[in-house]
Amino acid sequence: MPNASTSARFRALPSVATLVAERGPVAHGTAAAFGKLTDGPHFADVQQLIAAAIVPAAVLLAPGDARQAATWLETLRRDVRLGLAPILLNRSFGAASDALSDGVASSSESAVECAAAIAARAPSLGQRETAEGDERLLAFLYLRAGRVLTPVADWRDERIYRYPLADALGRPGEDGFLMLDRLRRRGLLETADLIERVHTCPACSAGQLLFIETCPQCGSIDTVEQNFLHCYACGNVGAQEEYLTQGGLGCPKCSARLRHIGVDYDRALETLACRGCGGRFTQPDVKARCLQCSKLSRTDELAERRYYGLRLSAAGELAARTGQVGDLFKLMDEFSQAHPEYFTRTLEWLLGLSRRHGEVQFGLICLRFANLHLLAARLPRHRLAQMFDALAQRLRALIRTTDLFMRDDDEYCWLLLPQTSPAGMGILLERIAALSEASMPDEGLRIEIATSAFSSVDTDEGITDARMLMGNLRNRAG
Repeated sequence: MPNASTSARFRALPSVATLVAERGPVAHGTAAAFGKLTDGPHFADVQQLIAAAIVPAAVLLAPGDARQAATWLETLRRDVRLGLAPILLNRSFGAASDALSDGVASSSESAVECAAAIAARAPSLGQRETAEGDERLLAFLYLRAGRVLTPVADWRDERIYRYPLADALGRPGEDGFLMLDRLRRRGLLETADLIERVHTCPACSAGQLLFIETCPQCGSIDTVEQNFLHCYACGNVGAQEEYLTQGGLGCPKCSARLRHIGVDYDRALETLACRGCGGRFTQPDVKARCLQCSKLSRTDELAERRYYGLRLSAAGELAARTGQVGDLFKLMDEFSQAHPEYFTRTLEWLLGLSRRHGEVQFGLICLRFANLHLLAARLPRHRLAQMFDALAQRLRALIRTTDLFMRDDDEYCWLLLPQTSPAGMGILLERIAALSEASMPDEGLRIEIATSAFSSVDTDEGITDARMLMGNLRNRAG
């Protein structure tokens, strides 16, 4: 029986709904296991539960099999009202179903504890519990402190592993894996344990690979293992079948009788033969054929994808509660991000060098995202994240490996361009302006990028140091 503390928590919760498959033994066993929690409304079909007027504090499922468990859980997780609710199973139905649930309700006490813990954190989210896509996933993880998203192996998925919860909570048609990758790069999710490393096709990134052994001479897959003998008398090497005679082993070339291994003959290293070209070899060439696009690749050409458990970071908790947009710049911090002090010292050094040696040229560009907070107020958070992700990808393509990128805050970024002429900097500024034009979504809004630039050939004697130069450019960009 529940203790006093558990009973108090149970009384504080709304009704707990149970969804039981229409199978006698399962339903009877579930009622006995759930005890007092089955006093709430009962449903025999998931659509009945979704259509009901009540919003239960928790849902207890007793499916008939793993397929039904997965169907029920996916349907409930996609529902606007019930997607974030505690959903427990009467028993485990495999990794894919367990990843969508909140565990197994082994007793009424455990079910109440789970529902109460989630209910206690819900007020911190305000109205964000009904958000969509990545915001919805962040809210789900925030309600479940310490929850780790674990990838599940699925041979039907081209990536071999998938995250069922991300697929269920994402928007219709959205790739859950890409959504998680975007949240990780924004710093809202962090990696836990490494689950698996998968080799993928370098052409299409699929993980379904067929590894085949081929002849290193002609590339044929028609190879066969053979035993080869080496005659000491004449040095002949041939297949063992060629040495077999009615009287035992004899060399087909010099007719010497081979009685003792190590004295008359030995086994050659070659153990494979190609039926196509007749070649003999010890080690075959191992190649991988992609079962999605049929590309044949060497093993050293394969890409590698790592699958981690993912959990909410400190920045993710803050974003789930407040909806701050500063994390969007994490998408840009990934490439050539220089420490502010290092950036300033490098600029100081280039200023002095260019004054002393006229052939040394460099450029400095200040970027200001002028309407970030306006976009955050008018666009859904996921749409703004997609815009910044696309912008970061295009900006990365413009920056050379020798250029330095540094972010001051949520509005200002800097580009330091060594050995860049004024003409080259002008071309880059035109391309940056084009990035702003390309960032316009369907809503008719775009990321407005204001720029101000400095070229070392136009050195102003009034500029005495790097910080003064950056202050001037920042004022001009504002």
